[in-house]
Amino acid sequence: MRQFITVLVSCCLLIAGTFRAQADVFDRVEAVAVTSPAGGVRLNGTLRLPKGNGPFPAVVLLAERGADKSDPNSGSNQLLGSLADYLVNQGVAVLRLHERGQGGSGGSGATTTLAERSADAIAALNFLRTRPQLDGSRLGLIGHGEGGNVALLAGAQPLAPNFVVALAAAGLPGRELLASQPVMYGKVLGNDSTDAQRQRKYQHEQAAALVEAEKLRAHGSNAAQVQTYLDQQHLRQKAAMRRDAESSLKHQRAMLEIVRQTPDNSQAQAILSNMMRQRYPNIAPADVQATVQTLTTPAYRNFLAFDPLPSLAQVQCPVLLLQGDEDAEVNAPVNLALLKKGLRNNPRVAELHYPGLNHALQIISAIAAGMSPPPISLDAPADIRAFVLGQK
Repeated sequence: MRQFITVLVSCCLLIAGTFRAQADVFDRVEAVAVTSPAGGVRLNGTLRLPKGNGPFPAVVLLAERGADKSDPNSGSNQLLGSLADYLVNQGVAVLRLHERGQGGSGGSGATTTLAERSADAIAALNFLRTRPQLDGSRLGLIGHGEGGNVALLAGAQPLAPNFVVALAAAGLPGRELLASQPVMYGKVLGNDSTDAQRQRKYQHEQAAALVEAEKLRAHGSNAAQVQTYLDQQHLRQKAAMRRDAESSLKHQRAMLEIVRQTPDNSQAQAILSNMMRQRYPNIAPADVQATVQTLTTPAYRNFLAFDPLPSLAQVQCPVLLLQGDEDAEVNAPVNLALLKKGLRNNPRVAELHYPGLNHALQIISAIAAGMSPPPISLDAPADIRAFVLGQK
């Protein structure tokens, strides 16, 4: 695999309410405003145009929910920022709008449904269709995570994009996806050390097993006997880790089921708060409150009820599905298989997956080496460029 550390700097600096690129000889930057048909909400954003007269192919970037509020160096922002730099450099125009409630855009992210995000994406495409510098036959959507599902939803609409690129999109229903995450989206653990203490316990046991193995050698045990002992300790610890993971998933499923079955927010928040304190005894009250408020927002409830498969049969434009094999948030084999099943009647679906990359297509080995922020692989941007420019 062509793993290159990106040397392009994320352009997602918020200046005067827009994503503004740093000075770049390859593009021109325009602040834009788009009105969404879903509620007439005004959305601010930035259009980056390559140098030259065009007509250029163009894409709308759709981020993970909440990316606007997160660190500019977060995985989603780093990925989309680097991707925007790369595509503009390669002759592709890029539009990114601020989420509702962020960057001067109207509305509220806490109440925005997936259908409204899809309508916002269609509004962005319609804006691009008015620009004479752009090639109206090559206007597409590129989404990451939930943004990938938004792009696929928009692909099922009458005014669909010419193509869709979905990075790490979900094939599982929302409640199943969230429950299966190591730490489900929306759960804030802050400084609670419960999970960290469990990991330290495992590390201590591993070190103790190695010490005991040395004692066995010193007392005359042969290599096979020592290895048998180490294998037994490894299996015992692996079983304990599996039980802990299953317990965590069971707890998350129970929390999500409370949200699903309890429409009254005050009642749901009271139950969830008690569940959080029992599971995480050292959690700060502010973190409990932040968690239960997020889990009971209209947006979160909407995602819990979301099933991505039914609408996929209506997606007839070309689709490129991409995902890192080390994605801990969206299991690659499970979700890609479900997405391909939903898209089985579309003959123009391609799939790419990348060994050694996580949810944000960052290089896992660089994370292990302590690089911060971890670099992304340029494999995906290069493959997306080829896909976009290959559309006729």
